[in-house]
Amino acid sequence: MRIRILTENTVYKKGLLGEHGLSLLIEEQGRRFLFDSGQTNVYLKNAEKLKESLADLDGIILSHGHYDHCGGLEYFPEQTTMPPVYVREKAFEDKRSWNGVKKEYNPIGISWDKNRFDGAYIYTGRRYEICEHFTLIGEIEYETDFEKKPDNFFIGEGTKPDCMADEQLLVVETPKGLCLFMGCSHMGIINCVRRVEREFPGQHIHSILAGMHLNHCSMDRIDRTIKELELLGFDYIIPVHCTGMRAIVRMKEKLGDRCILGEAGKQIEL
Repeated sequence: MRIRILTENTVYKKGLLGEHGLSLLIEEQGRRFLFDSGQTNVYLKNAEKLKESLADLDGIILSHGHYDHCGGLEYFPEQTTMPPVYVREKAFEDKRSWNGVKKEYNPIGISWDKNRFDGAYIYTGRRYEICEHFTLIGEIEYETDFEKKPDNFFIGEGTKPDCMADEQLLVVETPKGLCLFMGCSHMGIINCVRRVEREFPGQHIHSILAGMHLNHCSMDRIDRTIKELELLGFDYIIPVHCTGMRAIVRMKEKLGDRCILGEAGKQIEL
């Protein structure tokens, strides 16, 4: 498996751009998928700089309907045939976050017109097999006692809490085990992985590349998360994006070479 990080909060090498967001090019067993698109055209500029072609993709996967994961799709080059876009239908809801300083609800959802890519959408569900060895998992349950539902996200202006029912993760089956990809893990990284373990019982988890939404969490929550992760017996973990610098540093300290740092431009081969 080859992973090229096209967009991330931090940058790996000279001449590339970073932004708050995530975009990956994933290649395995002759398949090529774009996983998320960041918030602007940064992923396209970095791909060009890195000489990574985004033509002939087998598909585009949107992990959830937030601007920093979907916004860049607006700039995707026009093609005669648009690759299929795998997304949960709820990703197009009017997503907001509460700004306690300004006392207002800020739009954080998809900004481009839903009709723009009509005909390309494939709406996924609880489990959706894209093709052999590539599976999307949605409807992740909140079950741990320390990973709570988000309390700052809403559908519309505060009328309905957003528990991120649109979020989905990608599981790729490889000869070395399962490789997991998650945009933000709003439901909690441990809840996400436990769901995968139920869907793929007895299978070894080779790698986890994920934003883990730990940026504003307490050190107790971070340490509990790392402790639970260690019990999984994975080979590699690649914390990115909303995991946050404190949590990433802590994981690197605790997990050593099993923790791979992920920045825009980096190529990871597993």
